[in-house]
Amino acid sequence: MKSKTFVIILAVLVLSLSIIAPALKCLEKLGVIELPKMGNIIEPEKTYGDGTGGVLNVIEFAKADVTDTYINYLPWYAQIVTGIQTAEVNFNQPFNNFLSSFLKRNAAVTLKTEVPESEAETETEIDAETEEIPTEPEEPYIVNYTSRFLKSSGEGVNFYAVDVEYSNGSETGLITTAFNTPEKVYTQRMKKTAEQINAIAAANTDVNVYVYVCSRLQDCEDFESIIPGEPSLAPLISEFFDLLDDRISYDRLKVDSLEDSITYLFKTDHHWNAFGMYTAYCDIVNMMYGDEAEDIIRPIGERYDIEDADFFGTFARTSGYNGYHDDFFFYDYDLPPHTLQADYPYSFNDVKAKYLAGEFSKDISADHYVNFYPYARYLRYPTNDTGRVVLVLGDSYSRGISELLGSAFDEAYIFDYRRIHEIRHYNDFIEKNGITDVLFMQYSLRGVFDNQNDNTLDLIKLD
Repeated sequence: MKSKTFVIILAVLVLSLSIIAPALKCLEKLGVIELPKMGNIIEPEKTYGDGTGGVLNVIEFAKADVTDTYINYLPWYAQIVTGIQTAEVNFNQPFNNFLSSFLKRNAAVTLKTEVPESEAETETEIDAETEEIPTEPEEPYIVNYTSRFLKSSGEGVNFYAVDVEYSNGSETGLITTAFNTPEKVYTQRMKKTAEQINAIAAANTDVNVYVYVCSRLQDCEDFESIIPGEPSLAPLISEFFDLLDDRISYDRLKVDSLEDSITYLFKTDHHWNAFGMYTAYCDIVNMMYGDEAEDIIRPIGERYDIEDADFFGTFARTSGYNGYHDDFFFYDYDLPPHTLQADYPYSFNDVKAKYLAGEFSKDISADHYVNFYPYARYLRYPTNDTGRVVLVLGDSYSRGISELLGSAFDEAYIFDYRRIHEIRHYNDFIEKNGITDVLFMQYSLRGVFDNQNDNTLDLIKLD
């Protein structure tokens, strides 16, 4: 009898979960509820090209959707996993601290309080007399930093915590990652990505092609001194740019120091913060417009710091380390009237009002970057008269920057890597939509080193 009762209870539980998970997903998609997330991005294990690719891709995306449903939407999944990961980190931390003590480095690092326009050696310098660039409050300089290994990820990276001490005694810290995949593998993938971009650029020479790399800390030359024992990827980033065809213009978010990472990126997440987005926007407009950029670039908007919006980003959620958090803030650029099509109905003013009123999730796993910014698909600014229409081939970095970046063009078509297959025939899309410019804008881990090894750019048909 007890065995029968147990089976019945187990069957009811499994049946309930099989119904509850998709129900919760539907309710969230409809905007009725908001669930905490762990930062899991469930993607198809493989994708296919021509021939039977259409049918097979539908199957693969359906499989990914089912996996997403029964992982990210199981009741209490985020809370349980967060608790287990935190316990794991806490248990291993004494041993990791012992190992990391051999890697401790003290360094007097002058804080770069100047913003990008002061870096006269860069090709995309912004004229300080004509452009208004946000200036971060003056900070004391870094006098000490110590790195600590946290854990290895099954996705090919090691997680590290970096504790930072300033000259005035204040402290902060960040979580960063380093590849633990073989150098030969990510070097090959880098070269493959360059080949894919060159092939796309060569398929239509009537459009201008640009590459903007959203850098990470491991891309800086001094990474080996910040995380001893882990290689800098700066030489491979340079090699990647050298492999691009001469007619392709390029630039990157200049994360060249520990201070740059703190300034432009979230401390607990791989994405750029609002200041990093604006800096990238200025870089991109300068790269694409040259001397005309001063007439295009919008001034920095009004900054809003949201009280109680403690943000534990993807790195914190994935590693289980909650020693640091980000204070969430955003800018209001007072953009002119425009059309925005996104994954879901979205209004910046509505979301802004909710955050200012404190109507946002305060759960430790709340992803404010995702909750505040949408995946934009199309933008049109009817009052613009630039004569330029941009196709952006991006990733999740397109969230947040899309409305601002789109304001520099008449129209913007934005495809993140999940939707790149929807472009189908490249030249047909270019002709049909009057595309004048193509911008590759992705996180360096994906856009240069293709860490997911899914070759999404190959899904664009060039013949």
